[in-house]
Amino acid sequence: MTEVNKGSLNRKFTPSAIALAITAIMPIGLSHAQEVKELAVSQASAQTEDNYKVDQSTSDKYPLPLLDTAKTITVISQSVMKDRNVDNLRDALRNVPGISMAAGEGGAPPGDSMSIRGFDASNDIFIDGIRDLAGYSRDTYNTESVEVSKGPSSTTNGRGSAGGSINMQTKTAKLDDFADASVRIGTEDDYRATVDFNTQIGQQTALRINLLAEDGDVAGRNHVSNQSQAIAASLMTQLNPGSTLSVSADVLTQDNVPDYGIPWVGNVTGGPLVDYANSTPPVNFDNFYGNLHRDFEEIDAKSLTLKYENQLTNSTKLITKARTASVDRVNVVTAPRFISVNDSTDVRMSDEKTRDTSNNINIVQVDLQGTYQLGAMTHNVVTGVEFSQEKFERWGYVALVADNLNDKPVLNDLFDPNPYIEFTGQYGRDGSRTYADGDGKSVYLLDNIELNSEWIVGLGLRWDDFDTEYHNDSDELSSYTTTDSNEISWNANISYKPGQNSAIYLSAGTSFTPLSTNLTGGVRGNQSEANPEKNFSLELGTKWELFKGKAIATAAVFQNTKTDGAYRDADDRNLYYFDGEQKVTGLELSIIGQITDELSITSAYTYQDTKVVIDLVDNIGLELARAPKHSASFWARYDFNQQLAAGLGFEYMGERANGNTATSRSADSYTLFDMMVSYQATEKLSLRLNGSNITDEDYVDQLGGGHFIPGTGRLVTLGATYSF
Repeated sequence: MTEVNKGSLNRKFTPSAIALAITAIMPIGLSHAQEVKELAVSQASAQTEDNYKVDQSTSDKYPLPLLDTAKTITVISQSVMKDRNVDNLRDALRNVPGISMAAGEGGAPPGDSMSIRGFDASNDIFIDGIRDLAGYSRDTYNTESVEVSKGPSSTTNGRGSAGGSINMQTKTAKLDDFADASVRIGTEDDYRATVDFNTQIGQQTALRINLLAEDGDVAGRNHVSNQSQAIAASLMTQLNPGSTLSVSADVLTQDNVPDYGIPWVGNVTGGPLVDYANSTPPVNFDNFYGNLHRDFEEIDAKSLTLKYENQLTNSTKLITKARTASVDRVNVVTAPRFISVNDSTDVRMSDEKTRDTSNNINIVQVDLQGTYQLGAMTHNVVTGVEFSQEKFERWGYVALVADNLNDKPVLNDLFDPNPYIEFTGQYGRDGSRTYADGDGKSVYLLDNIELNSEWIVGLGLRWDDFDTEYHNDSDELSSYTTTDSNEISWNANISYKPGQNSAIYLSAGTSFTPLSTNLTGGVRGNQSEANPEKNFSLELGTKWELFKGKAIATAAVFQNTKTDGAYRDADDRNLYYFDGEQKVTGLELSIIGQITDELSITSAYTYQDTKVVIDLVDNIGLELARAPKHSASFWARYDFNQQLAAGLGFEYMGERANGNTATSRSADSYTLFDMMVSYQATEKLSLRLNGSNITDEDYVDQLGGGHFIPGTGRLVTLGATYSF
């Protein structure tokens, strides 16, 4: 190693060493203070019934109750997901306005791709506080709750989280014996069966197993279908009264007919579709433009997680988590594109998208949580380190036998597409491979200081180093492009509590997003010269517990500004500029919980005013992609007695554009209505009738650049759950 390389290594090591030293010293110094609160190690406790209101965050980084956490956080509880018939993450997020979905495109595969507060959050999905990679549809069969945290949060989550983040809390073993078996059938020739089995093994150990089998068509979409099988197992043991060890594993396989939806009508100036320029074409939203002989999607997702908790003292807890996970995907999907939109309505079959990819992550997190009294102040400290290794691989997946649909090319009828056009090609690996490696390390220190019964001050600091190597040429893998993001993030907030049931807060925070954050896009043109994109956010909010603490109402105004944004030159698409700026200003309102003994609700409204501030001249002043001005969600459940209950709700999504350019396509606003009736037939048997989109509204759900994916149509299901 040369002296220059040694110097570079030392410069990288110094901040890490300093931060690690601080991490090690802080809890030791505080441990000499008077201990005032006892931190509980997670116990394998008995099963409890959730309600709509949740009092505590699912994240270890937020030790205070949600009432006293100076941030907009929404937790979708297990009871809400059951009542609303939630099967996957996208369904769960319908309860949280300000989130809109994107179709997979531009290097990102189809799956859980969304924006929060106007900024992309596709790489900001976490499971049990650990980043979950890859684009795929996440099922909720093994999910206890879903938490959405809004506003920049690199301090708690690391890179990304420009508009917010999502955490899925999985089901864990409990010291109890119970089992629930559920079966559901629907109007789309669909079925879904789940088993949730928990057993106590001895005095200190418990095992929990969740199973899933699902198959069926997608309501409102001809020929589109999904098939899933999954198993998740969680083993928890109390090593002694002060420590627990858990091991969790899950495997999910999916065999789907993929859907790239319907083509947008572009910026046409003439021809048969001129009246629909930059909008949706006048077709039946059931139309499917794929080919059932060629299109397929196979996904295999696996993970193994270890978690160790140790009560070091009454007020200091060690939490260590380690995970290895992978997501493999192989697919061929037809992207619907017009052959010549200015003079024809025909759709060509020659724009097939292929993927043969693998995402892998190995990650370790070590946290110390402490609550200490220093004079009149109480410090709630979280400090820790994180190390990760990520890898993305892509194999060339091509037509080994010529694809006849690409000849001429073969055309399909926009108004009456044929999914059975003869296909004589054959796809497979051609021997080429490209890949990218990402190595991350971080150190963080968070402290929420209770000055007295009325005032709380929160401070947070995190240092991240994320290095990548892109091997973009399969013929010359020894040649690669590197990027290095070395950043410090911070947050600060102050809260005033007029009473024990209320809080008013002002918070500020930052985040950073490297252009290499998801590893899948590669580095093009002069992108390797870019610094990470930065976000700065201010939020003024209030939270009030109402109805004897059974419900919580929140309100917040916010402004989130992105700087150092990347955008392409109008003529040279390999030339990027890195001085872009975007701004989002908005309002959030919500009320969640039990209003009376019979009535529970979850409701929220979001207003967003988004704007491009610095970009190409033609784009300045435009709204951000997939950022509706208005969105709202409402759901209410009424219990007539101990046996019979009913629910009714709606989701409203305002008009959105698929991009922030002068030629962006526009999606109309929509309102969907859902309903539910449940009946407790016996002590062990419950029945549930659900209807989603009961008015059978046609609407644009996921927005892509060249296509959009319609939302699901009317679906009615009948389910039964038997508890052992």
